[in-house]
Amino acid sequence: MTWAILAILAGILFLSLEVFVPSGGLLMIFSIFFVGAGVVLIFYTPESEGGGARTGIYTIVGLLVLMPLLGGLLFYWWPYTPMGKAVFLKEPTQEEAEVVTEAQQAFEHLHGQIGKTLTMHQPSGATEVQGKRFDSTTEGMFVDAGQFVRIIAVSANQLVVRPVSPRELEDLPSDLNA
Repeated sequence: MTWAILAILAGILFLSLEVFVPSGGLLMIFSIFFVGAGVVLIFYTPESEGGGARTGIYTIVGLLVLMPLLGGLLFYWWPYTPMGKAVFLKEPTQEEAEVVTEAQQAFEHLHGQIGKTLTMHQPSGATEVQGKRFDSTTEGMFVDAGQFVRIIAVSANQLVVRPVSPRELEDLPSDLNA
């Protein structure tokens, strides 16, 4: 019975090592072999020494519960190991995540400006702002040509526009309304 328990523990050790050591599956094969050998040894051990069919079935049920739990726990810890850190990408910092292209920087001064659509937006088209033509897109809505729009963002070298409400339209300078 002692050899059976030692074989099962060796199988669990090999399973644990498989998660942390790159072996191409060799440690997994050893793990399966040792766990299987331990279970077979328990079945062949006489009942008088603590083995037998009943103990073997209890062992199989216990392993069917223990092995997935242990595997899940090991995979939870894996990203924090040296090998896991080498495999997984680090989360980008705030500065790395906010990549701003030169084109976006060139358009940033247009944020909040009012323009006029030159083409129908379904949902993208062209908008005239400060006498220049720009590619633009809406937030998913259709906008007819000749409508006044406000630039709300710059995304992927395009202006993101939103139609100007009638109330905002009244407040526009008269030279823009013409």
